[in-house]
Amino acid sequence: MLKRQRILALLFAAVGLANLLRAWLAFFVVPALADWSLALPLPLLGGFYLLWGLAFTGTAVLIWQGHRLQLALSLAVMYQAGVWALNLLGTRSVYHRSLWVRDLLLTGAFLGLVWQMRKIKNDK
Repeated sequence: MLKRQRILALLFAAVGLANLLRAWLAFFVVPALADWSLALPLPLLGGFYLLWGLAFTGTAVLIWQGHRLQLALSLAVMYQAGVWALNLLGTRSVYHRSLWVRDLLLTGAFLGLVWQMRKIKNDK
């Protein structure tokens, strides 16, 4: 397996597992936050994170097995678009909005890394 494929597989596995953890937490805290006025319902967030967690974890397994997935960048772009949609729809806090510049930089770094790692070269 190529070095770039390993790095991309590990990156996608980390993102996938982080999203699966977020999904579990979203479903786990629903009873505790039943009386709170939330911008978005927790089951919606849990479903969103569950879907992306499974997608990224499955893609990581396929990449680790040696499949050349040119759709990795498309998956990453769609994920970031969904995360930004949640940010735009669900953010009420001024403090959270003040972090959007940092989040935009992290989005660019993530997409740039995926773009760079998806290139298949002979870099064993």
